[in-house]
Amino acid sequence: MTGPVRGAASRRTFISLLGAGAAAAAGGVSLTGCSNGSSGSSTAGRAASEDKLAGLLPKYLPYDAVKPDLPGENGASPGYSHYPSELKRAVPDKPVTSGKEVSAMTPLWSPLPPGLGNNSYYDANNERIGAPVRFNILNGNDYGDKLGPILAAGNVPELLCIPGWNISSLTRFGQAADKLFEDLTPYLAGDKVSAYPMLANLPTRAWAYGVWNNQLKAVPFPSDGFPWMMMYRKDIFDQLGAEPPKNSDELLALGKQLTDAKAGRWAFGSVADEVARAFGAPGGWRKDSSGKLVNKIETPEFEESVAFVRRLFQSGYVHPEVVANAGADENALFEGGKFVIRQNGLGGWHESLQRQQTVNPAFDPQPVMPFAHDGGTPITWGGDPAGIFTFVKKGVGEERVKELLGVLNYTSAPFGTEEYVLYNYGVEGKHYVKQPSGAPKLTALGQKEVSQTYIFLGGRPTAITESEYPGYVQSMSAWQNAAAKVREKNLFEGIRVEQPARMAALNQPFDDALQDIFRGRKPVSELKTAVKQWQDNGGNEGRDFYAKVLSDNGR
Repeated sequence: MTGPVRGAASRRTFISLLGAGAAAAAGGVSLTGCSNGSSGSSTAGRAASEDKLAGLLPKYLPYDAVKPDLPGENGASPGYSHYPSELKRAVPDKPVTSGKEVSAMTPLWSPLPPGLGNNSYYDANNERIGAPVRFNILNGNDYGDKLGPILAAGNVPELLCIPGWNISSLTRFGQAADKLFEDLTPYLAGDKVSAYPMLANLPTRAWAYGVWNNQLKAVPFPSDGFPWMMMYRKDIFDQLGAEPPKNSDELLALGKQLTDAKAGRWAFGSVADEVARAFGAPGGWRKDSSGKLVNKIETPEFEESVAFVRRLFQSGYVHPEVVANAGADENALFEGGKFVIRQNGLGGWHESLQRQQTVNPAFDPQPVMPFAHDGGTPITWGGDPAGIFTFVKKGVGEERVKELLGVLNYTSAPFGTEEYVLYNYGVEGKHYVKQPSGAPKLTALGQKEVSQTYIFLGGRPTAITESEYPGYVQSMSAWQNAAAKVREKNLFEGIRVEQPARMAALNQPFDDALQDIFRGRKPVSELKTAVKQWQDNGGNEGRDFYAKVLSDNGR
C-alpha cells in the first residue's frame, strides 16, 4: 500500500491473511524509514519507481512445474483444480551442507504444533533441508507487540518473518533493517539469483517491496493482491433460508434474520473494512476534483460506512465477544457457528477448511461476491505485490547467508513440486493420504503436526491449489476473477513507497477512536475529531509527501 490506514491495519482488525497472503496485508504494506543515501536511514520517507530499483532486484527466471487449468484474469491468481499425478523435485540438494541448526521466528494463527524433536512433519522437511529448523512460533495476533522489543534488543534469529502490516507500525524500521539484517543484493541481484532457482521464480514486482534503504533486505511473500473478502457460512444460510447480500440494506436485514441470542448465534464478526469498501471508500488515497490527495478516512463514503457499522453494533447483530474485544478469536467463533458473516483474508478460507474438515464435514464457508452499498457497480481494494517478508540476520558470514538463502529457496518451491507438498502436507501415508482426485487429505497425525510454519519462510508465486476441498478452487477462482475486474486503480501503481515514520504512529490512535464509535462509547460526530487529529499529527505532512511522490513520477 502507499498510504496509511488502508483497512485500519492494526492487530485488532487484521484477520488471517495467510495464503497470506497473505496476503496483501490488511492495510497493504505501509513501510517506515528511509535513507539519506546508501548508508544510514532517517525517517522522512522515500519512494522510487520499481524500474529504478531494477539494478537491485533478481532476474526473473520462471519455473513451471505444472500449467493451471483456470487462468487468472486481470491479475487474479491462476487456479489448479486437481493435483498433478507426478511431482517435480525442484531442490535436489540439501541447502544446509554444514548441518548446523537454523533459528527462525514466524507468526501463526492456529494452535501451536508439537515442537522440534516431537514432530515427524518437521523431521521430514528438515531432512530435505539438511539441518533442523528451530521455529520460535508466536501468536500472529500479538506478533507486532513482540517485534518491537526484539528488534530494539537486536536479538533476532537467523531467519525472521515480518508481515508488512507489523512493519507499518514500527516507526524506525528502516534504521533497524540497516543494523540487523543482511544486504542480500550481492547474493541475489540480477543473474546471481540463478543459484536459487525457486527464488528466481518469484515475480520481480514482489522483490521491489523487499528493498529498504537502497538495499535488497528481504525475500518477499508474493500477495494475491486482495486484502479482504467477505465470508459467510453457506451451510447455516441454507438451514435458515438466507441469501448472501447484494447491497447494504440486505446486509442489515441479514443481521435481523440471522441473529438469535437464545440460540447463541449472531450475524456478524468484523466487517468494517468490507463495509467501507462497499460504500465506495478508496483503499488508500484518491484525488478529488481539484487534484488534491484525499485519504480514505477523509471521504464522505467512509463516514457513511462508519455510521452503518455502528448501526450493526447498536442493533445487537455483532457477536458479544467481538463487541467486548476487537481482538477476539474470530476463527473459533466463525467456525463454531457463533456468528456467520465476517471479513477475512483470502488465505483464511482454506485454513479454516483444514481445521474443520474432520471436525465438521458440513462446514461450508463461501465468499460474498463484491457488492456496492446501493446495488450499483462495486469497487474492490488492491494491495502491494508482496505483503510479508523474510529477513536474514546480519553478520552470520557469507557461507551461512548462502545456506539460509538455500532454506528459503526450498520453502519457495511452487505448486507441482515435491517440496511444496512436503512443507504443506508432510509425508504421504503418514501425514496425508491421497483422495480419489489425487488431492491430499490430512490424517489425524497430519492434523496434529502439520502447521503453517515453513510457508512463512520466503514465499512462492500466488496460486489457487487447494483442490482437496471440493469446489474450493473453482469458487475462489470465480471470486478473484470477479473482484479483479472491479479493482480500483492505484495512484501509486509501480512505485515503491516507504512512508514517513511519523505516519506509522497514526494508525493505532485512529483505530482506537473508530472502535469506540462502533461500540457506542463515542458518537459518530467524534469521527471528525479523530480525522482532524490524524491530519494534525502527521496526516497532512504525509499528504504532502505522497503528493510529491506522484509529482516526481509525472502523475
